[in-house]
Amino acid sequence: MLNLMQLMQMMRSGTPQQMIFNNLKSQVGNNPVLGNALDMAQKGDSKGLEELARNLCKTNGVDADEAMKQLKSQFGIK
Repeated sequence: MLNLMQLMQMMRSGTPQQMIFNNLKSQVGNNPVLGNALDMAQKGDSKGLEELARNLCKTNGVDADEAMKQLKSQFGIK
């Protein structure tokens, strides 16, 4: 839970998007994969994020295209 001082500091960090990224980055800790993903998302590097997701799927024996198909069907996206 955020206390009032943390909330005030977050509000000074700029746009709502910047606040969210700053908050997420503070929670990432020492996870370099998640930190890298957040950096790519902040920069708008969708190709890099897709490559990262595909590599993670491959590492875990998951077919990335099938996983995306299932995710889209859960949200009613064709």
